[in-house]
Amino acid sequence: MTHILDWFHISMRVRHVEQALAGLLGSDLEHKGPLDYAAFNVDRLRHLIWNGYADEARRTLPGIRQMAANAVVLNGRQGRVRIGRFARLVRELETYLGLNTSALVDYGRRYRAGLPISTSRAESTVNSLVNTRMNKRRQMRWSPKGAHRVLQVRAAVVDGRLSGGQLRLTG
Repeated sequence: MTHILDWFHISMRVRHVEQALAGLLGSDLEHKGPLDYAAFNVDRLRHLIWNGYADEARRTLPGIRQMAANAVVLNGRQGRVRIGRFARLVRELETYLGLNTSALVDYGRRYRAGLPISTSRAESTVNSLVNTRMNKRRQMRWSPKGAHRVLQVRAAVVDGRLSGGQLRLTG
């Protein structure tokens, strides 16, 4: 089984960067030139990652952070906090993509081939099951410790650790 990074989670991180930049561009900052330049690359991030060019997307992120630093210099104290938040979100996206490079795929190709690009269906099922079993009104309800252990066993079945005898329950 190939491990891929969930598209929904990537997309949400990119969205946070986009929203922070949109807020800066719509603000009363006096010098927005560097942010306008950063906007060109921010607009490309989602497209690059979706189409399997995650390495190129990662290479653009330091430049975006540099433009944020330039905007801080030009605007001084006026925008330091807001621009700093934007730069922090860009850095977090850069770290996230860097730590998960091996799990990044061409999401567009997978989508067109009918292959999964998100774990949202599985997450929804798990949430529904856990919420049902943790409900205090049910006779056979799970304790938090029991629920944690059931989920560990189910994950071990899926990834093969159970049959390989490598399962170690925690918590």
